[in-house]
Amino acid sequence: MTGNVLVAGAGSTLARALAEGLARRGHGLVLAARDAAEAKRTAADLGLRFRVPAAALGFDARDAGATAALVPQAEAALPGGLAGVVVAFAAMPDQEEIERDRTAGLAMIDVNVRSTMAILESAAALLETRPGSFLCAFSSVAGDRGRRKNYSYGATKAALSTAMEGLSARLAPKGVTVLCVKPGPADSAMTWGLFPSSPLLAQPDTVARDILSALARGRSVVYTPWYWRPVMAVLRALPAAVFRRLPI
Repeated sequence: MTGNVLVAGAGSTLARALAEGLARRGHGLVLAARDAAEAKRTAADLGLRFRVPAAALGFDARDAGATAALVPQAEAALPGGLAGVVVAFAAMPDQEEIERDRTAGLAMIDVNVRSTMAILESAAALLETRPGSFLCAFSSVAGDRGRRKNYSYGATKAALSTAMEGLSARLAPKGVTVLCVKPGPADSAMTWGLFPSSPLLAQPDTVARDILSALARGRSVVYTPWYWRPVMAVLRALPAAVFRRLPI
């Protein structure tokens, strides 16, 4: 698997780790992030270290116009166009904040569902005639079951997981891999301070390695780190009456 890859949300710790892994494997990179200057520095660094073509774009997932334009801009950013698209951005306000301020929840839906789906549909239309290409988006284990502490965020990720399943059914017959990534809490800015000293907190390099392995194998879903697959299988199997009693 080669070619240029758009990483939307490239400012996050997880996305940077994945971008480095892609560059190490010879992929050209188009890094799109809210902080365009930072994306440009990261692109220059990865391009120099791994000798791959790299470009940067400013992108704000809250801007509908920017969302609509992102895939065409990325397609034109490097010779040869795109062979892959990664959507790695999300908003995760605190559940209590959403309950106090409904606008926070609506803004989260706008980023996690509207913006993400707009990019995925645009990318699907572009890549469906390119066998061997791929789509990859970060969902979450939070989407597997509605926990009292983050059910609003989980609902947006459940929507994304369902959409990725449908995109996989649509594009797999055309030779396009669609990978839904379901990470547990990882060491990133989004989760800073939320899981102090948790033994389950994943390192970005581990998440990136699992994603790259899943893409190489043509998988449609990957839980990362691996132990979240059995953990979530147990949680999904619990009867509702039991699940509601859990302090999670």
